Amino acid sequence: MPLWNTRLLDLVDTCSVDGFATASEAILAMADLLDTAPIQLAPFITPRASRDRLARLLEADAAVCAALELVGPLSGVLLSRAAGGSASGMVKIVDEIEEGNLFAADPAIALVGAYGAALVKVSAHVGEQDEPG
Repeated sequence: MPLWNTRLLDLVDTCSVDGFATASEAILAMADLLDTAPIQLAPFITPRASRDRLARLLEADAAVCAALELVGPLSGVLLSRAAGGSASGMVKIVDEIEEGNLFAADPAIALVGAYGAALVKVSAHVGEQDEPG
């Protein structure tokens, strides 16, 4: 498995076990990871908000908005939050069969984790197409 995919899986795992202290940490970690994504994933992760735009949203305490802009306009999203506070995120990347789901204590972290889970599946699919044979 490529190193980038391993890093993405680690991020998803960290989201799922509430390993990020804040939603800002999760969002900026995903933004940093997307900046180093393999070129084959470019059609699935662009356009998206710039790091400066994300920082402005996070400064305004708009983490869910920042997570939505990080996911970008090419993906479908579903986000729910229980009265008790737990959240569920789902992301479906356009034209892909697979979707990502994740539960977390924070809605923005759930959305970032779900996006990561969807990208893991897309990356595996793109990798299969690149293999000879």
